[in-house]
Amino acid sequence: MKKAIIIFVTVLLALFFCCELKASTFQKSIVPAEAEWVIHFDLEKFAATQVGEYMLNEKGAFKLMKKNDQFKKRYQINILEDIDGITVFGLGKGEKDTVVCLKGNFNRDYLLGLLAVEESHREIPYGKYTIHNWDSHEYGAFADEHLALLGPNEQVIKSALDVIAGKKANIASSPMNSYINEIPSHAFFAAMARDISALAEGASKVFIVKKTESALFTLAEEKENINILLNFSVKTLEDAKNMESVVRGLISLANMQLGESHKEIRIPEDIKIETKGQKVLIEISYPTKSLLDIALGKASFSSLYLMGALERLP
Repeated sequence: MKKAIIIFVTVLLALFFCCELKASTFQKSIVPAEAEWVIHFDLEKFAATQVGEYMLNEKGAFKLMKKNDQFKKRYQINILEDIDGITVFGLGKGEKDTVVCLKGNFNRDYLLGLLAVEESHREIPYGKYTIHNWDSHEYGAFADEHLALLGPNEQVIKSALDVIAGKKANIASSPMNSYINEIPSHAFFAAMARDISALAEGASKVFIVKKTESALFTLAEEKENINILLNFSVKTLEDAKNMESVVRGLISLANMQLGESHKEIRIPEDIKIETKGQKVLIEISYPTKSLLDIALGKASFSSLYLMGALERLP
């Protein structure tokens, strides 16, 4: 059953980028106030973008459709039709603190039947819920008929259930709530974290990461362009001004290099960069077709090595 969950999540995440699924609006009520980071996909909006449309018609989608059919046969879940959306959040730095929330239609009796035949399976009563444990460190629970939780330990599942039951505060009372309110209505992807420098402590030497506290990143498509929004807070006013200067300098340097070797690729000159106190806001609008060409290898972007310069900055 452990392998089943791994396959399920792997296939599910892959299909988020290439299959038409239903919308799943971000729900504050399922994320604890103490969450360190959150990722959410709005699948209907993604499927309606040029990127989503391309993925839906890409030849590689056939293999994923085949895998979906196999998965449906084994677990009675049609990922293309039954899964509405996904929210992933972390209550700490490591994978052991991560919870995956799947919203959709499940044949709960059938899935519980599969668990029942597992020798390692045990049930843990928790209030009105039942937490299921199998293969030592695999935990899951149905919060209701349409919401399933998966996690690597009992405590993270209990924390999520407490929030859903209204026993603990949700993310609406967290400082990250201000970022949630800033997510564009047409965004199909959003990711946020409350203390990036702490999460990456000892793992990153990148200047921007070391100086960044909380942050919001979103992707949306409007007309022919992909809109990228990066909204983050740094430690001091001086850091904010330095960050703006660094980003502007890197853009100029990258365009100089690209102008010599890749005239078809340019970093937009109309990037919006501004600071408000200790907050830095960067907005980029880039032609969707150009991004697809880069992603598909039709246009190379070897000058990305310039981003390594970030590590050498004080």
